[in-house]
Amino acid sequence: MDKIERLKIFCLVAEKHSFAQVAKALDLPRSTITYAIQGLEKEYQVLLFNRTTRKVNLTNDGVQFLKEVQQLIFQAEGLNKFKLKNRQYKGQVKIGLPLRIATQYLLPYLHEFYAKYPNIKVSIYSHDHYSDLIEQRLDCVLRVGNVMNENLIVRPIANVDLYTVAAPEYLNTLENALETAPLNQHIMIGYQMKNMDSDFGSLVFKDSQIKLPYQLSVEDTESYLHAGLQGLGIIQIPAFDAIPFIETKRLTRIFEQEACLKIPINFLFLERKYRPVYFQFFIDWLENLLKQKLANHTELLSFKS
Repeated sequence: MDKIERLKIFCLVAEKHSFAQVAKALDLPRSTITYAIQGLEKEYQVLLFNRTTRKVNLTNDGVQFLKEVQQLIFQAEGLNKFKLKNRQYKGQVKIGLPLRIATQYLLPYLHEFYAKYPNIKVSIYSHDHYSDLIEQRLDCVLRVGNVMNENLIVRPIANVDLYTVAAPEYLNTLENALETAPLNQHIMIGYQMKNMDSDFGSLVFKDSQIKLPYQLSVEDTESYLHAGLQGLGIIQIPAFDAIPFIETKRLTRIFEQEACLKIPINFLFLERKYRPVYFQFFIDWLENLLKQKLANHTELLSFKS
């Protein structure tokens, strides 16, 4: 029996002036009621009731104790709304994820989630830099790329190929055919370049890297993609982003002789315990959505809890 239950028993005894009546009302042995009151008196070192063979009355200290206990129970019952939220389809989910995943996969289908769970609010923090679960007070993060923090719980979704692509406008500027064009004819588009003093960036493959000069460097994926579509240089983007543009001939895959680097896509969490049910509904829905939409472009992974 926890303290709140003992305090509620105290309030009932104060109301009914009888240990026996409280025991009968709660369908408990009278000794349980006695031990509950004695436990409180011992813990707080105060006599709560004057006991006679006929009646039980509060002492002066007991009267003051009752006022405090009633307020405490009221506050404790207010906290139960959090337990209730865990059982109901109601609450708020805060998720950080890359901009392209948000705009191309989450937002276009979010109405389907709201059709099933209209009382779950979703706050999306989408940008191209890594989200910080603690500083931004996020419930989870969807990350494309390697996970460096060993303290995070990782739920794998898929491994995606990194495609190397260029627009026809770019390829038409080459003096030689793509297959025979020397590397010094190529230009890449820099993305979040760490060393801006260097004139070169790297195309990254499974087993190798190719250094190429760049004229343009950008910091976000939207600018990176659109620069590639405008023919300003070679870009490397996940297969799920590249394939729609390849199919419409706005981009062409190049350097196919090089095995693609595979990039992991994971959910990241801080804590496994006490995740609200409504949060789990959202995560399961989003994972199924992504696996469905990425099925043709990725190596799908299963999560074992």
